[in-house]
Amino acid sequence: MGWPELELAISAGMICASIGFAIGLAIGRGRQPRWAERGSFVHKVSIGYATLERLDAVLLRFEVEPESKLAGAEVDELRLPPGSAISLITRGGEVMVPDPHTVLRFGDQVLAVASRDQVGAVEDRLRLVSRYGRLAGWYAGMEANSAAAFGVSRSA
Repeated sequence: MGWPELELAISAGMICASIGFAIGLAIGRGRQPRWAERGSFVHKVSIGYATLERLDAVLLRFEVEPESKLAGAEVDELRLPPGSAISLITRGGEVMVPDPHTVLRFGDQVLAVASRDQVGAVEDRLRLVSRYGRLAGWYAGMEANSAAAFGVSRSA
């Protein structure tokens, strides 16, 4: 099996897993015993996860909270690390597979998939964007002197 076939098989598997996972969330309201809650609303992002053993991947779930700056960001603007992607969004009872230009809204339930070794980086990135918005990478990477030059406080 070549790379294109492998990528197609993984993509199809992820979509099927995401849909099944969303159905499980709808039925169990996200309180399945296999869930482990992490972060308990750190910067308005509560992230749960479940492993996808055969794929050596993890499915992460989060909700776009009212004070989160994730709202208004396009999926592509999240700039998730390689080996991860937003795979499914449920909004007002509607389930959608997002494209790079899908805009996140308050109340969205979002499923992301990540390779096991990228879970921490994905969580960190989501928390940064939730706190600082689309310019999270720029703001977080600013030197202290640069922040002062722009009149920005780094103590947040």
